[in-house]
Amino acid sequence: MKKIIFFNLLIIIIIFLSFEFLLRFLNLISLQGYEKNSFYEKNNIQYHSPNTVKKIMGKKMKTDKNGFRIPLTKFEYNNDLQSILVLGDSVSFGVGVEEKKTFIGILRNKLENNFYNASVTGYRLEDYLFLLKKYNKQFPEIKKYLIFICLNDIISESGLLREEKLKIISNNKNVLTKYFNKSFFIKINFYLRDKSTIFNLAKAVGTQNVKRHYNYITPYYDNKIILKSYENTLKKIINYSNLKKINVKFVLLPYKYQIKRKCDPDLMIPQKKIKRIFNKLNYSLFDFSQDFCNKDNNSKLILNFDPMHLSSTGHEFVSQLLIKKGIVN
Repeated sequence: MKKIIFFNLLIIIIIFLSFEFLLRFLNLISLQGYEKNSFYEKNNIQYHSPNTVKKIMGKKMKTDKNGFRIPLTKFEYNNDLQSILVLGDSVSFGVGVEEKKTFIGILRNKLENNFYNASVTGYRLEDYLFLLKKYNKQFPEIKKYLIFICLNDIISESGLLREEKLKIISNNKNVLTKYFNKSFFIKINFYLRDKSTIFNLAKAVGTQNVKRHYNYITPYYDNKIILKSYENTLKKIINYSNLKKINVKFVLLPYKYQIKRKCDPDLMIPQKKIKRIFNKLNYSLFDFSQDFCNKDNNSKLILNFDPMHLSSTGHEFVSQLLIKKGIVN
């Protein structure tokens, strides 16, 4: 009897490890965690640790002395070139993708510009106001900024751990969601998402990850107070950039749930409200949402089972749009 139990257990372990290996080999889903000491906090703002090599979402990333993401090998900034500083969250940072395959890495090879990738997971619109002032003082020679905004930039809570501290919010009352909401399972969640692709796949499918993230963010755009705060922050960014003669361009990226449904008008209300704010402030916004929706096989533009983070194909597409629309040259 003991031998039967042992061999059955051994078979289960072998099947589990084989499936885990297969998922990783085929790169069907990314790990979600990050190494310890990848970040530090100052003035309630998160930064990447400088001069380090760490793993974030299963991919190695390297930072320069400022904590900006750079290629892993043989890289130096060329001070003779025009510089562009990029602000954004985990999407423009390029989690889950090698640096050379991110749109910033691609643009480095296509254009004669220095690109400083100052993006950090968890950034929001209010952070960009602080960082614009900080980096303008630190790098007064840089007069071009790209700010990549996502729908979740409207959230008021700040910091890298913002989403980790939140319990899963979903309209679905399935068993997985209820269990993941318990503190014990939240702790297990943090551990397993960095160790197991099988866990990440089960969680993504079981909690309807793509839909869940979109449903979580949309109520913020129904709140007039939050929208007004968003507008005021944006106005401060614009006023500061005009005062300091900084060329700031904003790019808006969609959620996967929206592009899978070809930008169904009922799902595009957040973009409409954001564009309304930009129009009111008489400032340009480059909204890539419709471009994503019109693209063939557009679900491949986002990482598998991911609500918003670009795949290598998505990064290539964004690099093409940035050049085509004259945002960078």
